Amino acid sequence: MTYVTVVDDAPVRTIANLEQLMAGFPAEPDGLVARYAGTVDGKLCIVAVWDSREDARRFLTEELPPALGRLLGPEPTGLPQARGLDVEHSWTRDADR
Repeated sequence: MTYVTVVDDAPVRTIANLEQLMAGFPAEPDGLVARYAGTVDGKLCIVAVWDSREDARRFLTEELPPALGRLLGPEPTGLPQARGLDVEHSWTRDADR
């Protein structure tokens, strides 16, 4: 089942840092379908769409922490607090439009 995560205040703080963080991975995380990021009220927010809850969990708990440590130092400001939801309904605009 498709799973979506929302991080309201990403510890990387900026789009430039997010791009640097993701460039440090050999490939996009397994199961990542899409990522959207932008600044709201001075905080970097990231929405990610995953193939499954397990793909999101693995990335957020196993793959992301060491990468954040490399970017932000051995004691980053904390792991992102992600909210997640199992997608029960979705709609996308027809690509032929």
